[in-house]
Amino acid sequence: MILSKRSDYGMRILYELAVEPDVYHSARALADRHRVPEAFLRKILQDLRQVGVVRAQKGRTGGYRLALAPEEITVDRVLSALEGPMPKLACIVGDDCDIDKGCPIAPLWRYLERKIQEELSRLTLADVVAMAPQGEVEA
Repeated sequence: MILSKRSDYGMRILYELAVEPDVYHSARALADRHRVPEAFLRKILQDLRQVGVVRAQKGRTGGYRLALAPEEITVDRVLSALEGPMPKLACIVGDDCDIDKGCPIAPLWRYLERKIQEELSRLTLADVVAMAPQGEVEA
């Protein structure tokens, strides 16, 4: 699975919002800290806002913050908002495979696909925050 910069930036921004949940962060400050073009960051925040992950407040002291507790925000929800539906694992041969139905490796790809989706649905933003210092997620 290859993810775009949108997902990378989105997860980094959400990490920051989760670490300081009571603070509204301006798009400009977030863009500067993460070296992301502000217009690009605003599009990411807009997509996250549409799925109810972040909320915005206008005004001098406004900005963006989490709309939900980090425990309620799954990685799957974030990636789906930023990437769209997760792509299926594909056979290396691609659409030209003549033995699709009888392929001995197809069950492996389906199994891995299912496991990846299960993990993305299980992991939350709280898990992401917790793993940062240790560098690994608890199973």
